[in-house]
Amino acid sequence: MTEERKQDYTRRITQASRGMIVVLTFEMALDYLTDVRQAKTEQERNAAIRRVKRCVSALHDALNYEYELSFVLMRLYNYVNECMDKALFRRDDAWLEEPEKIMSRLHSAFEEAVKSDDSEAVMQNAEAVYTGLTYGPEGMNTSFDNAGRGFRA
Repeated sequence: MTEERKQDYTRRITQASRGMIVVLTFEMALDYLTDVRQAKTEQERNAAIRRVKRCVSALHDALNYEYELSFVLMRLYNYVNECMDKALFRRDDAWLEEPEKIMSRLHSAFEEAVKSDDSEAVMQNAEAVYTGLTYGPEGMNTSFDNAGRGFRA
């Protein structure tokens, strides 16, 4: 994943509701799965697999077991982790196909569910981001509003 993409995720997370953070975690996992396939060295590949597993672990930790659906999702996340382990230790990219399908379908489902989520952003004291108000030589400019952040004496 490029540094620009990481910065984009960071910006989007600061503006996101709880549901949108789950969607972003799925997107990150899918990006890291792409990184696994595009890795040039064994080290890069293993690092990308560990990043996918961390995303899946974050999704697993976010489950609310008061709902029966959480137990189904838990089993899916465990299966994805199993497949990632097999891809890692057997060095076989064929084990990446199922996790990619599962994560893609879950991403689509959560993305649809988030459309009806009207909760506020989780990070209340984050800086405001404005994109497209002005244009520069390289396209749209992004402005950050730091007013009201930090400590005041």
